Amino acid sequence: MAKYREIMRLLHASLAEGKIPPSLIEEIKELEEELSKDLPPGTEGRIYTLSADVLRDLRMELEKASKIEEIFRKAVYGASLDIIMGKKEAYSSIREEETERILEKEYPPIKDDIDKVLVTFKTPVSKFVGVDMKVYGPFSEGDVALIPSENAEVLKNRGVVEVVEE
Repeated sequence: MAKYREIMRLLHASLAEGKIPPSLIEEIKELEEELSKDLPPGTEGRIYTLSADVLRDLRMELEKASKIEEIFRKAVYGASLDIIMGKKEAYSSIREEETERILEKEYPPIKDDIDKVLVTFKTPVSKFVGVDMKVYGPFSEGDVALIPSENAEVLKNRGVVEVVEE
């Protein structure tokens, strides 16, 4: 049971740090197997079996979390879109250009061809996200800015801005 306590202590420390080392998952697996072998009779054997079951479930969840973390890390650090989204198998028979075309069609990039107008702010305005998904602001009274025309129209109707140039 000392090994069980040590693994649990290491697990808590690893969770607090936000990183589960693969060696800890291996130690959990070894303890799980050890608890499942040569079970003593009676209550003690049932306790060992339950402990092994808990460790198996814990190990499986940690392995899943590690895989999710790996996918996330690839997404953040530039893995290709088809691998991240699990589409590689679905499109494996299609050439690379075809895959890119299909993915681009399913997930089109945000285009920057949105009409913008020059406005003067009559009142202070905090940050806001424009229809082009860009952050604008904050603005003070008298500030001049080029913002999407749809946002300018809404702000104009509220009396917040005056359109200078369309």
